[in-house]
Amino acid sequence: MKINKEQRAVKIISEIAPQHMGSMNEIQRMIIQSKINGADIVKLQLYSSEKLWGDKERLYLDTTKSELKVIKDYCDNINIELSASIFDEEKLDWCEELNFKTYKIASRTVKDDINLCEKIINTNKKTIISLGMYDYEKNGEPFNQENIEYLYCVANYPTMLYQIKMPDFENSFFSGFSDHTVGIDACIFAVSRGAKIIEKHFSNNKSLNVKTQAAHIGAMDMHDLENLRKFSDSINLLKKNL
Repeated sequence: MKINKEQRAVKIISEIAPQHMGSMNEIQRMIIQSKINGADIVKLQLYSSEKLWGDKERLYLDTTKSELKVIKDYCDNINIELSASIFDEEKLDWCEELNFKTYKIASRTVKDDINLCEKIINTNKKTIISLGMYDYEKNGEPFNQENIEYLYCVANYPTMLYQIKMPDFENSFFSGFSDHTVGIDACIFAVSRGAKIIEKHFSNNKSLNVKTQAAHIGAMDMHDLENLRKFSDSINLLKKNL
C-alpha cells in the first residue's frame, strides 16, 4: 500500500540507538514497531564507542559491518528506510556500500569534525544536520549545500520544555525538530509551527535504569509514535484549509 504523500507531510524519524541495548533481536523488534506505528525512517548511530566516549563501557552498542547489512536488509524487506548518524569515515564507507539514501550529522560532529561533515555532505545524499551544539544565532548556517536539511535541537538529555525556543519553521532555515523532551507535546507544537521533519528516540521501555537512561526517558514508545503520526497528519490536513 502506498503512502498518501499529500496527507503524510511530516517525516518522522525513529531513532533506535542506543535504546536497542546492543541486541539484534531488539533492533528488529524496534524497527517493525516503528514501521507499524507510522515512522518513515529508522535511524542508528554508527560509531566506535571507545573512540567517541574514551572508554569501553559502551562496546556492546557498537554495530559491526556485517550487522549493519543484516539491519539494512531487514529494513528493505519491510519497506522502511534505514538512516544513520555517522561518526567516522569508516562507517560512512559502510553506508555508501549499502546505498543509504539519507545521512544524519549530529551537532557534536558539526562542532568537532568539520572534515567528516564535508565528506558526508559531498556524497550528495540527503543530509540532515542537528544544530544543538552549534551557535547558529552567531555564526549562521554552517554549510550551504542544497542536499542539507537542518533540525532545531536543544542538546540536553532530557530537555525541559522551558528550554525550548521553537522556531517558526515556515520562516526559518530549519526544516524540523530533533526532540529530547519527555512525551510528544514539543513534537506536536513543532508540527503546528511548520516542522516537516520530527526526529525522536524510540524505546520499548522508557523506565529502564541503565547508563543510557536519558535516551529512554526522552524517548517515545510505540503508543507515542502512533499518536505523533496521527496528530501530525491531522494538523497538516487542517492547515491546508486555512
